[in-house]
Amino acid sequence: MKECKQCGTCCRKGGPALHLQDLELISLEGGIDLIDIVTLRKGELAYDQPEGAVVPLACEILKIKGTGGEWICKFLAPSTQACRIYKNRPLECKTLFCGDPEPLLKIYDKERITRKDVLPEGHPVFEIIEEHEANCDPEKMAVLAKYILENWDNSAEQQADLREMLMYDKSVRELLVEKSGLPLESMEFFFGRPMNRVLSGFGIMASPNENSFTLRKTKGSA
Repeated sequence: MKECKQCGTCCRKGGPALHLQDLELISLEGGIDLIDIVTLRKGELAYDQPEGAVVPLACEILKIKGTGGEWICKFLAPSTQACRIYKNRPLECKTLFCGDPEPLLKIYDKERITRKDVLPEGHPVFEIIEEHEANCDPEKMAVLAKYILENWDNSAEQQADLREMLMYDKSVRELLVEKSGLPLESMEFFFGRPMNRVLSGFGIMASPNENSFTLRKTKGSA
């Protein structure tokens, strides 16, 4: 087996998705905390390595967060280009070798974990997560965004529905942080990326204002 040179090339292309074998690393000292994880939900747009394209996710995955507004793995130390949790790195990191992606592709979509695998059964946030899933469905957002882009001047009702979804998402995060004392950084694990960020992938920018969101087309949108 070829040895990793810890050059940071793979890490700059994005943090790994997490698998069953990685559960023991979560909350392990020197390992991964919930604030280090982002949930990518079914229906969101994400880059699929085997397909080499951005596609809607067929199922939920957990992924190590990026940094600096990019997908560069947050555990990559900028000064040394080395992994800060190398001894406790996830399965995909152990498997991937820059010069030979085949071993990674064999495990890429196998035994991935979800929030339910990480949180203990009966966790009090589960009910809130389920309500959030019902009110902030990325697949529904994609349908709304498509209609709005194709009928911008005649989509007042759909734009109102979209703003309602965005406000619900924003409010539930703020309320959980306020009531539970959980760190703000953990909300991307519990609820995934903020919906206005998800929406930008569908061609619409949403900027928060005092009581709602202002919508506009992204550059290149129809």
